[in-house]
Amino acid sequence: MTNLESFDKFPDGSRIWLYQTDRQLKDSEIKMVRDRLYSFMREWAAHGNKLWAAADIINPFFVAVSVNDALTPPSGCSIDASVKELKALGKEINVDFFTRMKVTYINDDHMDQVNFSELSELTEDDLIYDPLLSNLGDLRTKFPVALKESSFAHMIQS
Repeated sequence: MTNLESFDKFPDGSRIWLYQTDRQLKDSEIKMVRDRLYSFMREWAAHGNKLWAAADIINPFFVAVSVNDALTPPSGCSIDASVKELKALGKEINVDFFTRMKVTYINDDHMDQVNFSELSELTEDDLIYDPLLSNLGDLRTKFPVALKESSFAHMIQS
């Protein structure tokens, strides 16, 4: 369920930012957002130095941005520029890419979301998409991951 082809040439240590939506994106929105992200990434730079970066919609609820920061680290201004771009995209299609009060999980054979206040309704073995991952290696191996192995494990009772 996760498309990571855009990051095939990036090492596992590459930095990532995950942006979770507040609803599932429609196919037409995915195409538009993907096109805009590709265009933005071609120009993305830190202090005039092009970043080795990529961005893509990796499933209907998540955008991932990755930078090989071993080559050229992003600056605060460059990170702010990517956030500004996602905020503008969200405004255009009426979606919040900065959802922090929901958890996306696999419900039978499809993806769904639950509010944090309802996290206890999931079992510790339910697979969730942890938005707090910070490197590409973890995205490749822990997305999705069992709730008990996620950043939210402390929020459930054993």
